[in-house]
Amino acid sequence: MPWVLKQYDDRMSTYSRRGIHGQVVDSLGLRILSGSLPPGSVIDPEQLIEEFEVSRTVVREAFKVLTAKGLLDARPRTGTYITERSRWQLLDTDVMNWRSRGASDPLLLLELGEVRQIIEPAAARMAAARRTAAHITELRAALDAMIAWDGVRNDDLVQADLAFHRLVLIAAGNELLQHFEVVLQPALEARDTLLHDRSGDRSFIDSHTKVFEAINNRDSQGAHELMSQMMATAAHDIELVLERDARGRDILRGRSSVL
Repeated sequence: MPWVLKQYDDRMSTYSRRGIHGQVVDSLGLRILSGSLPPGSVIDPEQLIEEFEVSRTVVREAFKVLTAKGLLDARPRTGTYITERSRWQLLDTDVMNWRSRGASDPLLLLELGEVRQIIEPAAARMAAARRTAAHITELRAALDAMIAWDGVRNDDLVQADLAFHRLVLIAAGNELLQHFEVVLQPALEARDTLLHDRSGDRSFIDSHTKVFEAINNRDSQGAHELMSQMMATAAHDIELVLERDARGRDILRGRSSVL
């Protein structure tokens, strides 16, 4: 795997990798974001102590982490409970990770597509104006990894796609955009795994190649337009996927009524 792809492998380390305390945080966070622990549910620390075979201190520290992310709160005589969704820090890296790892979340896919249509065309325009020779080398490596896809396994393809879009944000030369890609990574992985699970479909490689060429040629307007087209296609693909799911259809209808 090219270093440009490998360098992102550990960027999104989850709490599951942070010892027993981290495992408790990760498990509870995933349950909350997947909906198995709905808002208003009261969490009994004694049950967690027994389930995870940990000390009261470990559970207390896990509660502190989740409270800081807006997922938990406590009140007298009630105890610790799951807060309303409006209080959740949805742009927190771990919260986004738990959301994308949990049960199918059609709203996440839809919202991700909308956000990408806003952010990435502008980033491509900036990247074409500001990119360096090093950025082009790294983008080329990511594109080559996509081109080398064997049409069957999609793990490498997903990682190459993620690397390409991250590198566009990096080449844009805006530190806030660079941090934005870290937040998006787990959701992008979920979305790309779903949409790229189509053996032999290589049409998206052409669109990435055209964006790369525009950035390489410092064609800011072209990069913006081509990335806009790519994001519109991706959003359309997401809608087609959601149409196959009853929950997804409901969300699409709700969005249409608003628009």
